[in-house]
Amino acid sequence: MSQRVRMFAVAGVVAVLALGGGLLFLSRGQSSTPAAVKQIKPLHPVTHHQHARATTKPKAKAKTTAKRKAAPAKKLPAVIDGMPAALALALRSNSVVVVTLYAPDSSVDAMARDEARQGAAAAGAGFVALDVSNEKVAAPLTSLLTGGATAADRVLDDPAVLVFQAPRTLFVRLNGWTDRDTVAQAATNAESAQ
Repeated sequence: MSQRVRMFAVAGVVAVLALGGGLLFLSRGQSSTPAAVKQIKPLHPVTHHQHARATTKPKAKAKTTAKRKAAPAKKLPAVIDGMPAALALALRSNSVVVVTLYAPDSSVDAMARDEARQGAAAAGAGFVALDVSNEKVAAPLTSLLTGGATAADRVLDDPAVLVFQAPRTLFVRLNGWTDRDTVAQAATNAESAQ
């Protein structure tokens, strides 16, 4: 036998041993019985309704002391007294309310809203944030502002801060980004002007 044939024979034996060892290694963790297949739950469960006929009379319900379900909360209307509901409710409990107008996807508007909230808290005034992209908020607010002194007072741009006095008077409008100290001063001025 030549050396070349011996090398092929040794390589063949090594390959067979490696293949056998690999199969032994892979089959070691498996049992002789097949494993149960896991049940896959659907994303949207389907309910199968079976319509069975009643063969007996339904039993009378026994009186129990079971808790009654809470009545669903009454949904507030979008507009109260010609104003957005949030503003109308805030003016009922506060003599001065700071309103910030914002667009939901604007980072500048988010910072302006936070500044206005902190300014209102510093002045002890009520605070309402109104999304100008929501038609249920924008329409009544626009009609409320139709009596503004200038055309700029009647437009809903964002960010902006409106300071209202109870019952429904616009005291001042601050367009653009406004810091908390300016908002607090405007709310304090509105309080002292009443």
